[in-house]
Amino acid sequence: MELKLTDSNLKKMFVIPIALLLIAIFFLVQSYVVNGQFFIKGIDLAGGVQISVRYQEKIDTTAFESFLSSKFKNSDIQVITTTDPSTRKQQAVIISVSGNLKPEEVISAIEEYLNIKLSPTQYSSTSLGPALASSFWHQAVWAFVFAFIFMMLVVGLTYKKLAPSVAIIVSALYDITFILGAIAGLKIRLSLASFAALLMIIGYSVDTNILLTDKIIKQREGDVFDRINLALKTGLTMSATTIASLLALVIFTNSVVLKEIGGILLIGALADIPNTWLLNSNLLLRWPKK
Repeated sequence: MELKLTDSNLKKMFVIPIALLLIAIFFLVQSYVVNGQFFIKGIDLAGGVQISVRYQEKIDTTAFESFLSSKFKNSDIQVITTTDPSTRKQQAVIISVSGNLKPEEVISAIEEYLNIKLSPTQYSSTSLGPALASSFWHQAVWAFVFAFIFMMLVVGLTYKKLAPSVAIIVSALYDITFILGAIAGLKIRLSLASFAALLMIIGYSVDTNILLTDKIIKQREGDVFDRINLALKTGLTMSATTIASLLALVIFTNSVVLKEIGGILLIGALADIPNTWLLNSNLLLRWPKK
């Protein structure tokens, strides 16, 4: 069955992106109430120690985190495992502990929980002071702000009209808000890799919205809904190929950084579908004509 947008069903489906946005905002507010911040920062933005241990025996990550929380009471703790994509067997355990700590303190706690003595060849460690991490945070925020400003300038200069410029900017803000809400709801740590993914999403959301905007604003031949549905077919094909590629990246990669980037991009690509075709199309069609 072919999906077709009409004036009637577009009006009815406008509630879908609004509901999704409200859910994202709810998770952000909930995170702020519980944690005192809208999202939890990772080690590279908050400072702390990260230890990667080659360990193939199955472990209870929740119990491990509880044990470490009892040792480092004021720290945010995260324990994750990595697996071999071909065998699906566990390869390593990655332990992240925020705060101004020494790697030796964390290694000692790991040895106590696992009941082993780690040799230098069995693990690698990374530590980052809170001051340097704070510097990275501010640099990442400014990079994101300037990227958004430059995007707004390019869109404004391209269309020189208020309606398409506002619609595209609102859609980009929607995608970012939805992703941040998902990060808060899923308790994903915000890191420099997350910021890289957010910057990519700005470009991706603008691409699909420009495709729709050109069909509505610039092209005049034929019925406007015929043009929208033509753009919808192309846009959904683009989204499907992007989502398939990102799913493969998330499922098969063994890199924590690539998995994080792929996961956030996947959330953004999924959010962009109702955003572009249900929210942005309504904004462009209902904007008062002079």
